[in-house]
Amino acid sequence: MKSVMDNIRKNYIFRFLIGTGFSDAIWLLYLASRGMNLVQIGILEAIFHIANMLCEVPTGYIADRFGRKTSRLLGRAAAFISSIVMISGSNFWHFALGIVFTSLSYNLESGAGDALIYDSMVECGQEDGYMKVRGRQEICYQAARLVSLIGGGLIATYSYVLAYIITAAIHLASFLFSFSFREPDVGRTQGRIKFFGHIVDSFRVVWEHKGIIKYIFYIEGFSLFWTTLFFYFQNFLKSKGYIEFQIGLVLAASAVAGLLASTVAYRIEKRLGERKLILTATPIAILLFSMIAFTNMESLALILLSGMEAILFVVFSDYINRQIPSRQRATILSFESMAFSVMMIAFFPAVGAISEHLGFKTAFTFITGLALVLMTISTILMLKDKRVEKEPEQSG
Repeated sequence: MKSVMDNIRKNYIFRFLIGTGFSDAIWLLYLASRGMNLVQIGILEAIFHIANMLCEVPTGYIADRFGRKTSRLLGRAAAFISSIVMISGSNFWHFALGIVFTSLSYNLESGAGDALIYDSMVECGQEDGYMKVRGRQEICYQAARLVSLIGGGLIATYSYVLAYIITAAIHLASFLFSFSFREPDVGRTQGRIKFFGHIVDSFRVVWEHKGIIKYIFYIEGFSLFWTTLFFYFQNFLKSKGYIEFQIGLVLAASAVAGLLASTVAYRIEKRLGERKLILTATPIAILLFSMIAFTNMESLALILLSGMEAILFVVFSDYINRQIPSRQRATILSFESMAFSVMMIAFFPAVGAISEHLGFKTAFTFITGLALVLMTISTILMLKDKRVEKEPEQSG
């Protein structure tokens, strides 16, 4: 039992490792320096999400069938390969190959990592504490992003390639560290399970628990807008005359906001309760997107939006996990990531094309308009669900 609980402590270290990618702050700038324009960069991101869409559920099956630890190991190996390919890239198709390996690394980790920790807690009877653990994991991840965004911007001022070399070394370290995890017995399949039968069974569970779909639609929709804006913000700041180190500082400030927000996510949810949190989050998100589109306070709004993203990520992860049976956990969580990728396939290159031809501010206005529509719809759908009646816990 103790060794399974050790997974939680080890996962804090692991989250820090995988969050420390010095290429994160400069990958769009790196591709631009290699001759890629914003339309091509948008297409490369679309390729990432096409690969993600095709591989998410199959890799979830790998985690459910062969083990979460196995899937995590394969994911770290794919991350290392992706960095090597990107370093040696010289043309669009070479970079596309690197992007596919990057996508595969996310696929293999996305459902497996969360399932590994949640099922470890279930096995020890401590799943009620998952939101706290998720918040601490997010603190580790945001702290790593702080290091990588500042360090990546500084290193990239001298060499983009060096940033990728260091990132490759970190991926290798995370691969070796992954061997230390223990596979929990909860959710482990007994004997062989058929691929298509498992997928059909998992989709049946989603259908039987329709509340999951509403939560997925909301959080992945928000992530769609925030992620797209965050990535293109690098090039936006570059167009305003910022150097790489300054860009890294702005993005690092957003990581600090995420880190601080992660520490209070659990307390905020307990104070507000589910319904009030959802009602509060949507108008605040729309306000911040609007500030980026229509004011000169873009950096401040991005920083605040990053803090909000961290809170919602922690809270909704708990909301969704509570509704999923352990046996299909990795596959259904992969389905959640697949939903994000389906939306990104068209959205990211569209924003790139708008930025290229009409300017970044027009693109940010486009993001704000869609966020207003989709987040409002998903909020209404969630609040119509009678299950969303959770009141904040009263302190003794």
